[in-house]
Amino acid sequence: MFNEVPEKEREKKLIDGGLDINRLVNITLVHREGNAVIRRHLESIPLESFDSILILADESVEDSAIQADSRSLATLLLIRDIQAKRLPYRETALGSQVQRGSSFSQGSWIGEMQQASDNSVIISEILDPRTKNLLSMSKISDYVLSNELVSMALAMVAEDRQINNVLEELFAEEGNEMHIRQAELYLIEGEELSFYEVLLRARQRREIVIGYRLANTEKAVINPPAKNEKRRWSVKDVLVVIAEKE
Repeated sequence: MFNEVPEKEREKKLIDGGLDINRLVNITLVHREGNAVIRRHLESIPLESFDSILILADESVEDSAIQADSRSLATLLLIRDIQAKRLPYRETALGSQVQRGSSFSQGSWIGEMQQASDNSVIISEILDPRTKNLLSMSKISDYVLSNELVSMALAMVAEDRQINNVLEELFAEEGNEMHIRQAELYLIEGEELSFYEVLLRARQRREIVIGYRLANTEKAVINPPAKNEKRRWSVKDVLVVIAEKE
């Protein structure tokens, strides 16, 4: 965890927010102090070794969504640039080597950042919907539009109050959550089933299937439109389910 808040004050805020450090499993919380928009502070961290990074909006400037997003974007660009310059040589499509740290055109600079994104995932919290267009075009980070999520949740609850129970269950620390499960838990190799039939089998395990990813594809299909259409499944496929932890 990297920010400007002193460590003791930070720990107090985390505890007040409900975090019990002693209950953390398979994760170690390490505190580092520094300004996330100052390059020399970020360079003190081994960013090139991280698998994933989460950039949260600065709560001290949350009154101005544009200002908060500007800080998040500045941090994102600095992190990607540091990662790109610390990565070793990499072969380009033409077979020539690209050296990190040398001068590049604007297109090559963005290309280097996109190459750095292959090694680690960065998710940025943004507050202004207009900012997502910049991130979508750059393709160097995923994003979470937190204000939009809150608005969508409020709209669903306003439409149907029972939805609130579903949201509370999904976002609670315990209980049901999303899992990726192997298809072999629900079917056998080569079996022809519709999505509805797979869903019924999952219900016998007290689970809800909301999507799948076929073994020969990279992207998952959530809420597939043709649920009655039969397809031949493989045990190498995976299903996206809502279930309790096994």
